Amino acid sequence: MNAEAWRRVPGYGGVYEISDMGSVRSWRWRGTVRAKEPHLLTPYLRKGGTGSSGRKLFVKLTDEKGVGRERTVLGLMVETWMGGKRPGKVPYHKNGDLTDNWVGNIAFASRRELGRKTGAKATRIPVVKVTPDGEIVAAYSSAREAAKANHMSYQTVLDRCNGKVKKPFALDGHTYQFER
Repeated sequence: MNAEAWRRVPGYGGVYEISDMGSVRSWRWRGTVRAKEPHLLTPYLRKGGTGSSGRKLFVKLTDEKGVGRERTVLGLMVETWMGGKRPGKVPYHKNGDLTDNWVGNIAFASRRELGRKTGAKATRIPVVKVTPDGEIVAAYSSAREAAKANHMSYQTVLDRCNGKVKKPFALDGHTYQFER
């Protein structure tokens, strides 16, 4: 197996490097003192992040003026290893794992193409319609589809799936559950 290759992160005076595997290291030790050996930075998930920003890895880098900034590891990989952003394209992870920042796992697509690849299955959980006897009557690919097919609001179906109602059976005499 080959050793990781390292490149300097542009814009930080050679203090930070990123490998082709997505590891970030710093040559800075205690503020401005240059270290003899680099140390790896620990990437983290942003607190309170929703959607994809809650699953991307971040690192905090400090520029020459002492200003700290959170940066995504994906963004650093694109700048350092892939020649920067492409007009009309966004970077994405080929395997869908937002923490796998290996250079071979990153590709570019238009927002429309990326939506077609990932949008429909991103957070969709199948839902089943159940009778009071426990018999499954119908299955739907999502809570939104179940609501539309049964002339209900999306929130009504979600509340039943999540058990947030006192009476689980809707006016149509059925309840709805996530299929797991």
